[in-house]
Amino acid sequence: MAKRLTRREQVREETIEKILSIAREEMQENGVAALSLGVIAKRLGMRTPSLYTYFDSKNDIYNELFRQGFLEFGRWMDERPYQDGTLRENLESSMNTYMGFAQENPDLYQLMFQRPVPGFVPSEESMAVSLARLDMARSQFTHIWESAEITADIAFEEARDLFIAFQHGLTELHLANNPELPVGQGRFGKLIPQAVQMVLDAWQK
Repeated sequence: MAKRLTRREQVREETIEKILSIAREEMQENGVAALSLGVIAKRLGMRTPSLYTYFDSKNDIYNELFRQGFLEFGRWMDERPYQDGTLRENLESSMNTYMGFAQENPDLYQLMFQRPVPGFVPSEESMAVSLARLDMARSQFTHIWESAEITADIAFEEARDLFIAFQHGLTELHLANNPELPVGQGRFGKLIPQAVQMVLDAWQK
């Protein structure tokens, strides 16, 4: 049974959630690296030093959002469709989900995958969350690789990294050119099926 929080502990948890929510709003509006503790404090109706009661520094806020981002990304990937489908369905599902997560959570995506904040280094705990997701993705890709009829003379690690490059590259270009359009539309957002076809043509000769 989960420990019941005292009123004081509950208020603290709620305040932390408000801080993180405001931080995300500011990051989405002004850029991830432009996050300001002063702005967060003003919106909360408190003095800036009071924020240190909840987070030791601005990087501590980034760190918690980094950790939460990978937990949320993990949920997206774990719940994506066609995980037991064909190779084509699986690869398209992975690309669509990755791009969809980035589009719906641009602030977290940038913090997680673009390193936009000079000097920010995730804590060991947060890195452990991200590495656990990487291990899960490696396991899923291994399953896809071993269950498909792969005939290309390419190492597993190279194939995995090439797929990641396709996935990340199309997402970056879609966000840069048509961020207002949903996955599957726009100059680059519509290219997922073609990218997967190129992979299949190279792997299944």
